[in-house]
Amino acid sequence: MACPVAVDVFEGHTADPMTLSVQIDKLKERFGLSRVVLVGDRGMITSARIRDELRPAGLDWITALRAPQIRALLDAGAFQLSLFDERDLARSHPEFPGERLVVCKNPLLAAERARKREDLLQATEAALRKLADQIAHGSGPAGRTRLPVPLVVSKTATSSPSCSTSPLPKTASPFAATGRVADEARLDGFYVIRTSVENNVLAANNVVGAYKSLAASSAPFAA
Repeated sequence: MACPVAVDVFEGHTADPMTLSVQIDKLKERFGLSRVVLVGDRGMITSARIRDELRPAGLDWITALRAPQIRALLDAGAFQLSLFDERDLARSHPEFPGERLVVCKNPLLAAERARKREDLLQATEAALRKLADQIAHGSGPAGRTRLPVPLVVSKTATSSPSCSTSPLPKTASPFAATGRVADEARLDGFYVIRTSVENNVLAANNVVGAYKSLAASSAPFAA
């Protein structure tokens, strides 16, 4: 169990990544640590923070890639999901020089994302079909209507729910973007951890364990 050694309170509107530089100064100056590995989620330790703050300060990190980054690696053939077993897969990639990427799959998370997506798609289909029936029977808006549809995109860890306003013709199919749904589904349960720590210092399973430990903490910590 990690034990906090210091606490800072920031104004409520402060974005999480903006609090990182203060902690860097504290770790290096106040505690005089020779090597620090910051562990934080993808919203806290971003590529910009790594480039502008962690690298210049000589600090290491363990964080995770965002969904678009994972999708780009997949499309470029960096790894194949169809050949993936349940073990962690660690490798380097030219897009992330000096780092290791650890590809992981959580079967329980995959099943939960699939369930939530299906529930949201069914709810969206029911709402759209109801509107189509109203239009067809003359009880709804005539012709083309602009309809706010908050459930068009399923809520998963790889994409936020989308609230869009789009034209709906009388003959519109509720699922014209089926390919997009399938594209999102292929990443269910997968996440990719990125770290600058060498394998001889921290093995892949320990990198994964350090990242998972964030579930027990509300802030990044030094390892």
